[in-house]
Amino acid sequence: MSRSGSDPQVAGAEVPKQADLMQEAFGFAAEHRFYLRKAVEQADLESALRHALCLANELRSSQLTPSNYYKLYALVFWELQHLASFVQDTEAHGRTLEEVYEIVQYEGNALPRLYMLVTVGMLRMQKVGDVPPDDILEDLSSMLDAVQEPIRGLFLRYYLLQVVKEKLHCLQSGISGAMKFFLINFKASASLWQRLRLEGKRALSSSVAKEEVQVQQEWQLDDRRHALRLLVGSHLMQIARLDGLTVELYAKVVLPDVLRQITLCEDPPGQAYLLQSFIEVFPDDFHIHTLDRVLAVCAQVHWAVDLQPLLQRLLRRLTARLAGGNAKSAASFVDAFGLFHAHLNELHGRPRTVATPLASLLALQLELCMSALALHPGDAGHLEVVLHGTVKLLDGQGPGPDCDPLDADLVEAVVDIIAAPLTQERVVPELLAMPYHEALMASIGQSGQRRAALAMVTAMLDGDVSLSDCQTLRRLLSLADTLLRDEGHDATGKEALARHLEHDPSAFTAEQEAVARLVHQVRHKDPNTVFRMLSELRDCFFKGGPHRIVFTLPAMVVAMLRLVSRMSHGEGQYNLHEECVSILEVLQCTHDMCEKLRTHAPQECLRLWLLCAASADRAASMGSSSERLVEVCSSFVDGALTCLENNVKGETARLCGLQLLVATVRQLSEGVQENQMLWERTVAFSYQLPTKRSQSKGLCLCSELFWFPRGKAQDPQRGLLCLRRALQCADSAVHINPLDVDLFVDILNQVAHLFENKSDEVLASYVTQIVSLCVQHVSYITERLPAETFRALHAVLADLHSKQTAAMEGTAANTSVDSPSYLDIDLRAAEMLNGGSKILRAG
Repeated sequence: MSRSGSDPQVAGAEVPKQADLMQEAFGFAAEHRFYLRKAVEQADLESALRHALCLANELRSSQLTPSNYYKLYALVFWELQHLASFVQDTEAHGRTLEEVYEIVQYEGNALPRLYMLVTVGMLRMQKVGDVPPDDILEDLSSMLDAVQEPIRGLFLRYYLLQVVKEKLHCLQSGISGAMKFFLINFKASASLWQRLRLEGKRALSSSVAKEEVQVQQEWQLDDRRHALRLLVGSHLMQIARLDGLTVELYAKVVLPDVLRQITLCEDPPGQAYLLQSFIEVFPDDFHIHTLDRVLAVCAQVHWAVDLQPLLQRLLRRLTARLAGGNAKSAASFVDAFGLFHAHLNELHGRPRTVATPLASLLALQLELCMSALALHPGDAGHLEVVLHGTVKLLDGQGPGPDCDPLDADLVEAVVDIIAAPLTQERVVPELLAMPYHEALMASIGQSGQRRAALAMVTAMLDGDVSLSDCQTLRRLLSLADTLLRDEGHDATGKEALARHLEHDPSAFTAEQEAVARLVHQVRHKDPNTVFRMLSELRDCFFKGGPHRIVFTLPAMVVAMLRLVSRMSHGEGQYNLHEECVSILEVLQCTHDMCEKLRTHAPQECLRLWLLCAASADRAASMGSSSERLVEVCSSFVDGALTCLENNVKGETARLCGLQLLVATVRQLSEGVQENQMLWERTVAFSYQLPTKRSQSKGLCLCSELFWFPRGKAQDPQRGLLCLRRALQCADSAVHINPLDVDLFVDILNQVAHLFENKSDEVLASYVTQIVSLCVQHVSYITERLPAETFRALHAVLADLHSKQTAAMEGTAANTSVDSPSYLDIDLRAAEMLNGGSKILRAG
């Protein structure tokens, strides 16, 4: 509960005065505390009672602030408990409890006398005697009415509550007597607490800023009542903790009195706190069974009370309870959603004030929507009620000339309401077919619509919502149009670039990545339906401009290739009344998208070309139309090579692209058409690389194209020629930078790989020559040799030596070893290196 602040100048003046008062009060209290404890040790009852009364007399102060008064009260409380332990031991002081009870009644001042009567009276309640404990408690409770000063009376009743709560089992009337006591004490404490407001108003009458503070305090608790609020709420907490309190007893006895006290409270902040305390302390099951009565009281509170935090918390608690499966019996006859909806409709009819702003009402609508999702999953009817109510609430609001514009907080609240229902797959088609999302989007302006579109997409991703029909997809794309295209999307050239630059780069990237993820939510058993939906998305993305397609088209290509994989494996259930889409049609769509993306994201486009080629090759190896699919696969490889030649820029990027191209082609099981021409273009591309180092690496990679895959128009001589030219380029590179000796190690690794795979043209003598050449160049720069190069050379030589050793052991054992003749490789040149012998022994 919020509270109003105090005047800083007045507060500053009060600090030293309060310090002096506290010092004086605690000085007297410490003195009487010392003598009280000394009297207890000496079993002097009269002295102990006298000093205890003096201690309690300090609580008559009317100048201390509530917080300082509480500190003094705490000291007195513990000393009175110490006295109670002594008085209970009647053998120690020789007086009966009745005699002690009578002695303390002769104290002249009412406040210390009542503290002592409560202290001794609680001891009498525990003793079996002539007077029933119920009568003692009733007498004590009625006697406390003598103290009507608000702060003293509140603490006195709080003291009675603290000392009696553990002794209620002594009452003959049981739980009914305990409830009666707590309710009487609660009403009296609430009245005293409310009286503080009247005293505050009288004190305010001389203030210069009287009018301003009064306006502020119309809906805020003042400092004193805010500090003392727990003294009132603790009575409700004790009622809620009573053993044996049932829903029926609560509804019949407790609820009417508490609700009556709330409605009788005259000031808005007091009503708000009492209502909040009541809602918080009692269990959810109690509120579920009496929800209609609770909401009825909420409707009766002052219009200056902001009910949004209270109702939001209550709705959230009850929803969690009902949805948790532990209150199914209550859920079967309590329509929590319907009751809250009816109450919110009443709130919508109130005038817009500081306490009931549009933001609070929208927050409650959102909470009601979340409740409907939890309590009625898959039921679009309840969500329709919420959306319809929100549209009515926003009537007359929005960006139009005759409407009031919404501020940022209101727009954010509307965005949350738009997106929240879209997390459940079963309701999405029905909700998007309704007019409410479109109406809400129209009320929040262009920038708000972008946020709403992103929120809708994010909600569907978080809920893993499948898009399974074209109509739903079209509606979603229509609502998310501001996310998919810029305003004035027909602009081209410099105008389109200027519109794109208006977006925040990081936010734009996050938006388009979310849209790209949405592509993978297109799911259906029928491949034809999936293809139609993906085609809808493709056409929509094409209109989004070059800055968007670099995010969305790669996801589209991957989704199309996933569909190709399903179709090639025979998965899916086709609609027999429709013509089936073919794999070639799907691949043609991917081809078009790759062409569209070529100039805007060449490196990503290269990867997509190769991914399409691999998918076409797998489809060709699994069924019909293999020749046509091989042709399509060849076109994808050609597209990748063309992209690498004309669009990919930068030495490192082009070399990485060449590695991807070669690695993909090696894995093609069906090969490609006109492969010799493609391979020659690849070799020519390697020569076009800007440095001798990159040319050597490129030619070394190209050599594999003429050996792999096996049985597919191999040309080993061309492969050897590539290796020789790679050696020439490496030699030229070493003359420019001696540290480029790692190029020879790469070529040695490639030759060893070819030799291991039984390439007949790669002889053991050729391997020996490459080893000698590596050792020769490495030995020139031994001290400057990079660690990575040495480790790579070590690995190749160790591998060759281990396989040579295995071949020797197989020959000695007369075992047939199905491997190349490693015995013919001469590795003695490796011993010229520093540590060369260790390398061979390690191998």
